[in-house]
Amino acid sequence: MPTQAAITALSPSSTASMVKPAQSAASAIDAANSVTSGSSPADLVTLIKPFTADALANGFATLVGALVGAMLAYALQRRFQRSLELKGELTSAHRLMFALLQQINTIVLIQRDYVFGELKNPGRFLSIPATPAFDTGKNVLELPELAFLLGSKAGRAILYDFYLAQENYVEALNQWNLRSALHLEKIQPAFAASGIPMGATVTEADLQRALGAHHFGAIVNSTNNTIDSLKRAFERLAAVKKQARPYLVKRFDTDDFTEFDFPDTYGLTDAGAAAKATP
Repeated sequence: MPTQAAITALSPSSTASMVKPAQSAASAIDAANSVTSGSSPADLVTLIKPFTADALANGFATLVGALVGAMLAYALQRRFQRSLELKGELTSAHRLMFALLQQINTIVLIQRDYVFGELKNPGRFLSIPATPAFDTGKNVLELPELAFLLGSKAGRAILYDFYLAQENYVEALNQWNLRSALHLEKIQPAFAASGIPMGATVTEADLQRALGAHHFGAIVNSTNNTIDSLKRAFERLAAVKKQARPYLVKRFDTDDFTEFDFPDTYGLTDAGAAAKATP
């Protein structure tokens, strides 16, 4: 049996509705083709107009200028920072020389005022007087103040020698203070209680009986240790001063550092020890 198909005639309105989507698709394709295939010469000129040689040069110059400005700012900041560091190092160098001067001067003054005149006296353990305690922390430098010396082998050697010398200086003052305390608190009261008149001629046996064997031995040993400590501290400090100043002059390219010397050491050196003590 033959198949029957119904054929419906298209109305004008339905034909128009089918044509519109086709036209829209064609318009989209044309627009895409216009973009992909390139614009007109006028459009291209408008598009690349901002990218002229002058505009590119100006942009590059701006970029380079900003980079150079940043580099100059960093260089100036680094230079300023280095200037501050150098100023701090120079201040520390002057403090080193000042500390050496004060420490050596303290040792020399003790030796001159209290020790030198009694070096040849057999009874120096009594005749060298007691004094108020010296401040062992005064004019003493710590590592952070001398950190600039760590930057070179020669500087580190000076730092090492200075610390050893400074330890000897502190120990010399400690020995002196201990002897002064022993002399003032134990020896003088015991000697006063012995009844021995001032200026009397006495023997060592008399003094041992008056002071007691323990106190007698303590003051003799303390006096000898103090004299040796003063001498050792002076020799070490003087050696550091001799090394440090030439190094600092060369390091900072200036001779503006304290120069000092002690021509008379009052028996603190071998040459001074050869001199006769004042009776």
